[in-house]
Amino acid sequence: MTQAAARPRGRPRGRPAKDARSVEETRAAILAAALKLFAERGFEGAALRDIAAAAGVEHSLVRYHFTDKSTLWRSALRSLIDQMNAGRRADWRGTYGQPLLERFKQALRDYVGYCARHPEHARIMVHETMSDTDRTAWIAEQIIGPQHRAARRNIETLMAAGHLPRMEPRRLIYMIAAAAQAPFTLAGELRLAYGVDPMAPPEVEAHADAVVAAFVRD
Repeated sequence: MTQAAARPRGRPRGRPAKDARSVEETRAAILAAALKLFAERGFEGAALRDIAAAAGVEHSLVRYHFTDKSTLWRSALRSLIDQMNAGRRADWRGTYGQPLLERFKQALRDYVGYCARHPEHARIMVHETMSDTDRTAWIAEQIIGPQHRAARRNIETLMAAGHLPRMEPRRLIYMIAAAAQAPFTLAGELRLAYGVDPMAPPEVEAHADAVVAAFVRD
């Protein structure tokens, strides 16, 4: 038997041997590890080898699935945002038929819950948007722009009805986002300063109520 004939069939030359997990599970593990490390260290501080180790895969598998760190960063953030948007659409449909004010209150509570489940979202945003980079431009175009345009009409309607403070809508959007995210983005600080776990369900619920009370006027 020749050397060429002995080569296993069914796998392109250069492709890493298949991980014990499925392709989907492997990609999911890499994306989850990438989100965690990008949130903790920023883009520059998160090495692909460290992401691979956190995901429990070979470094070559990370490069096979995502080519380079920039592609992995965008893929990881895109997967998180797609998950967020799908959840928000489902939650919004779940309040269909209720008055806009009640739907908006519930949307605020749902957003606080998302922030508690995914503190890595705000942490990555803080890392990346302090300077004007191609990643910041991608965030503005792919995430912030579409989300703010979707929220603006309802916010303007509620402002006109006196249910939200009147101001440029973008200012209110940023205020609400900051208020919703803060205790989860700064979870370590709250644990040390106040001796509470902001991720505990009663704390999340209380914070959601506080955000609604701070911004919404019945």
